[in-house]
Amino acid sequence: MLTLLPAPIGNLLDISLRSLQALARAEVVLCEDTRVAKRLYTLLLERSLFGELLDSTTLSHKRFIALHSHNEQEILTTFDEEFFAQDVVYLSDAGMPTISDPGAKLVQWCITNRIPYDVLPGSSALNVCFASSGIESKSFFFGGFLPHKQSQRQQILPRYAALGVPCIWYESPHRILQSLQDIALTLPNAYLCVCKELSKIHQARFFGRAEEILRQLESTKICGEWVLCLIDESSQEPSLSLSEAKLLDIAPKAKAKILSLLTNKSVKECYQEIIESTDLSLPHCAKE
Repeated sequence: MLTLLPAPIGNLLDISLRSLQALARAEVVLCEDTRVAKRLYTLLLERSLFGELLDSTTLSHKRFIALHSHNEQEILTTFDEEFFAQDVVYLSDAGMPTISDPGAKLVQWCITNRIPYDVLPGSSALNVCFASSGIESKSFFFGGFLPHKQSQRQQILPRYAALGVPCIWYESPHRILQSLQDIALTLPNAYLCVCKELSKIHQARFFGRAEEILRQLESTKICGEWVLCLIDESSQEPSLSLSEAKLLDIAPKAKAKILSLLTNKSVKECYQEIIESTDLSLPHCAKE
């Protein structure tokens, strides 16, 4: 059987008891990076978090196999039902597998081949950032990592902000300042919660508009992983005002239909007043 495990995003003590049990009994450890996975086991042993579940002797008998975005398809072709007769776990370097991390193709393979699997719940940086933001919303949009290219960032930021729900993105330390500059340019009134190195020693949170956060970061060391949650309540769908509607250079019937939608008056009434108006001013039906 396969079990997908959430790895701690920073603090080892965030690992669950169920994850410790699964790691201890696993015969095969599929992982994004074998060095990171082995290091996790070593640190957990050093902290005695396994208790009596695992010791260094039994750890040496575990088989570690790298399964990442570059070799995922190739490795999957070597699997069969017998392979999953063992206790197999999969974990990415940090956080929940498949969320901006490999693992989805592995799950798809299990579904297709009717291999039983389980997914243990655990932390992901996106939900920690959202809970940290103080933004009250029944839904949000998660976009993964922001595009590397500035032109693409400036294109998608307003598009998704227009959804009217909090938008969450991951960003690297190499581009966080550029991304905040793009937000300041395209969404100057958006409110942000920007989180740095969540659950780690140098964890920090910054709040405000992008321009304000950029000033706060002038005295901050730019390192580690970053998560941004923003809401732009000033974003509105384009609309036509009454004064703009009366200036439309279109046929009276079409103008009457538009004014009817804006004023909740009948099309016939608006049309009649447009025709009767000699100066083409805003018809009486559109006035309050």
